Amino acid sequence: MSIGSNKKNYYHGIFFLLLMMLTGCFNDVIAKFIGKRLDSAEIIFFRFFFSLITILPFIVVRGAVIFKTSNWQLNVLRGFLGAIAFYLYTHSLMQIPMVEIITIMWAIPLFIVVLSILFLKERVNTVRWTSTLVGFFGLAFITLYDSGSSFSFKFVYIIPVASAFLFALQDIMVKKMLDTDDRITMLLYFAIVSSFLTFIPAIFVWKTPTLFELSMLLLLGFFANLMQFFIFRAFEAADLSALAPFRYVEFLLSALMGFIFFGEIAGLNVLIGAIILVPSTLYLAYSERRVLHKREGKK
Repeated sequence: MSIGSNKKNYYHGIFFLLLMMLTGCFNDVIAKFIGKRLDSAEIIFFRFFFSLITILPFIVVRGAVIFKTSNWQLNVLRGFLGAIAFYLYTHSLMQIPMVEIITIMWAIPLFIVVLSILFLKERVNTVRWTSTLVGFFGLAFITLYDSGSSFSFKFVYIIPVASAFLFALQDIMVKKMLDTDDRITMLLYFAIVSSFLTFIPAIFVWKTPTLFELSMLLLLGFFANLMQFFIFRAFEAADLSALAPFRYVEFLLSALMGFIFFGEIAGLNVLIGAIILVPSTLYLAYSERRVLHKREGKK
């Protein structure tokens, strides 16, 4: 492949990553807005249900072959964990400013390092361990430090941290399935399992959505699939490590949208924690890219 072709793919990857982050921030705004009246459990159910509805045309076009998978156990488990992860994430949106949650989500690559050792049997070098430990220190700073220059445990931060851990676990599963499963098939199983699992909790907190809320929930489900489509396209076009630096944009977008729509301002704990957490994650991605290039150079 030519250098020009590589550059073109790289820019395509950046483009789709930016679209994914922009769509994700709009989804967060929608969920946070309608969450003023509807419970998180009901929002999550509709998110997955409408996500499933938007996939139905693919079933009509492609037929039963879309259900074919060699990883049905992992697909079911991913749907189960995804239902919990997105419930925790959406619930935390109602309690914590958007920019704080997005910053905490930067811990996902750090959790992936630890999970890769356990599930993928990957070897971890000194650079990965150091970057991971520094990153977790930044995460601890966000969850423990407040603007009063004191340190105290904040239980509410367990919710997005647990969500980040489950998202990382899902990424490990996706990495194992991408080589064998069709992307639409993965979306389909995820939507079916998560819709089924979130329906029962939603019944206990049910409030009939208004027409406006229903239209927002439909957008939530559509954007959810659109986000996964964008991220698939981004990672097909360029390496994850090459795109990692552009994740900074999501921090800026969430801070801007949180301020515009909800008057949220990032606290000192978030700013300092981000200064520690984000660069350590980016350096981790940079070091992984160098290792990958060295391996490819030896082939």
